[in-house]
Amino acid sequence: MTSKLAANQAIAPTQDRELDQAAFREAMSRIATAVHVLTTDGSGGRMGATVSAVCSVTDEPPTVLVCVNRSSRVHAAILENRVFCINTLDDDHRDTSDAFAGRGNMAMDDRFARTAWTPLATGSPALDEARLSIDCEVHNITEVGTHSVIIGTVADIRMNEPGNSLLYVRRGYQSLGK
Repeated sequence: MTSKLAANQAIAPTQDRELDQAAFREAMSRIATAVHVLTTDGSGGRMGATVSAVCSVTDEPPTVLVCVNRSSRVHAAILENRVFCINTLDDDHRDTSDAFAGRGNMAMDDRFARTAWTPLATGSPALDEARLSIDCEVHNITEVGTHSVIIGTVADIRMNEPGNSLLYVRRGYQSLGK
């Protein structure tokens, strides 16, 4: 007999052992992911951060999700602003990724000053040279461990000509051709 899980029902662990955190992090480092700069603007401030956990949810209505560490400044700003933009980077944007990942300890205004940005429908900054910018209004937030899964309803999309994608795998950048 099979049982069905109700929506939002937690699944009990099948083993009585904890998974080693270092092993889990190593395993996740082997999954190649696109690199994005997540931005927001509004009364909570203009903020941005480099993220990799992004995916589509559905096209009816157009919806995406992004996972954000709850201790980050961009998380607090998104909670207040209730809007965000996912900017997908190409391989020419390694420095932009590093800046928004906090490498170099630049002030947030200096991170944005490094390149050109244009606000989209929600007012969130879209990187002018991004491969793709997905502008969203927050629909739902679920907390899981140290992160929030933020689901956004898409308000606007801007696409540029495709180039080489910037990927992150095995704790380093890689390029994926057209």
